[in-house]
Amino acid sequence: MIDVIFRAFAEAAPDRAIAGPFATINALSISGRRAHASRWVMVCFFGGGLGATPEGDGLNHGHNPISAATMPPLEILEASYPVRFTQWALRPDSAGAGTHRGGLGAIYEIAIEDEAGAEAFLLGDRGLFPPFGVAGGGPAAANRFAWETEQGWRSSPMVSKAFGLSLARGQRLRLETPGGGGWGEPFRRDPARVARDVRLGYASREAAREVYAVVVQEDGSVDAEATAALRRGRS
Repeated sequence: MIDVIFRAFAEAAPDRAIAGPFATINALSISGRRAHASRWVMVCFFGGGLGATPEGDGLNHGHNPISAATMPPLEILEASYPVRFTQWALRPDSAGAGTHRGGLGAIYEIAIEDEAGAEAFLLGDRGLFPPFGVAGGGPAAANRFAWETEQGWRSSPMVSKAFGLSLARGQRLRLETPGGGGWGEPFRRDPARVARDVRLGYASREAAREVYAVVVQEDGSVDAEATAALRRGRS
């Protein structure tokens, strides 16, 4: 419902509207049986990027705007369950492009530590339809989910929904959550802010060039002459 309301605002008053948030809590459940036969079940929710606004960039890795579900600290999860987080990081190039970019989604990678293995399921959205941009802003990256098997990494035909996954000790789950949509035309974003995003690892140099028409040099600075020429060619 919040997506419908946000999208209606975007159609009626894009100069005042907020771009689409990641809008999925990605409910992940991992369960197993301990050596003394008691069961363990870990249920947790994960964050993503919020939409950009007419006044600024979206929030990186935030909670869902209408959910009471919060992201548990990984230290608490690792202390309570036989799992290990091998990655918990911002997801590069996941934000929707714009004069103000959306917030970044996140990458979570979880390895099973239980000798007996575990089972998992995921209930998420935004696997096919990414968070929308407003006023010329671009959509964010869509949701992605994969898990390890003896034959290598696999992904679900339902993209962001999977059930009945069997994992052995050491095998991993990988969840890449959506960012938030962008606000405004990407070519109007200040090149210095694009370069800063590259230096921080939020965006790649390739994305800076292709999406924002900003040429960022290897030292992280803007090539002003090349950027001006590139933007003139795309105007």
